[in-house]
Amino acid sequence: MSWNIAGAKAIVTDGFKVMTSCNYSITVLQETWLIDPIELGGYSLHHIKAVKSNKLGRTSGGLATYISTALHATTEQLAFSTTDLQAIKIYFSNSHHVPLIIFNVYAHPRKYQKALLFEQLLQKVEEIRCVNPTWDILVTGDFNTNMIYTPEPDDQLAAENAIWSVLPQFPLAQTRLDIRGKQLVEALEHLSVRVLNGRVKEDLLPKPTYYSAKSATTIDHTIVSFPLLAHVSKFEIKPTLQ
Repeated sequence: MSWNIAGAKAIVTDGFKVMTSCNYSITVLQETWLIDPIELGGYSLHHIKAVKSNKLGRTSGGLATYISTALHATTEQLAFSTTDLQAIKIYFSNSHHVPLIIFNVYAHPRKYQKALLFEQLLQKVEEIRCVNPTWDILVTGDFNTNMIYTPEPDDQLAAENAIWSVLPQFPLAQTRLDIRGKQLVEALEHLSVRVLNGRVKEDLLPKPTYYSAKSATTIDHTIVSFPLLAHVSKFEIKPTLQ
């Protein structure tokens, strides 16, 4: 499960309720707003603390990845120079399963931070793909980047068909891909990964992941390496509380 949780209160009141009732094996949370982590029995926790924000009057960001001890797996956390990106390498005890690398992403809306995050993310994914091409990769979180796309006739990216392999085609979509989204799509095509939004079952027409007073946009995404695509049977933007 991937969830932009928007604060510690939501983690305790809603997040843990969903995790325990649905028995999720792996849960990645963005915008925890936490300096100190919140532990949960039955899960190991990898935590990236939030940072103080004078503008917001509270902490900002914060990432947490909870991995069920029932997986009987060992984990390793990769290091980055930005607190908006977290990656966990999971080694399964079953020798038939290759390691899984999970990237937890919170791309701050400010462009200079977002550019740094995307650069480090794509560089690390490319390193992994070059050295260990069989490892499964999952990238999920809040990208603050629109990737719902309606092409224009003169759009070169659409003409080259690159976008349709990374993103499913959305003929009725209302929101154009923004500039950062185009750059990200081109990089994802190069890395042979695919966006799940709008591709799997309940989300065949991609649902908005952020609502404001004036609009709704799709800025939270889940991206997987191509072999993983065949194993995804269900996709939901936000879990339903039990």
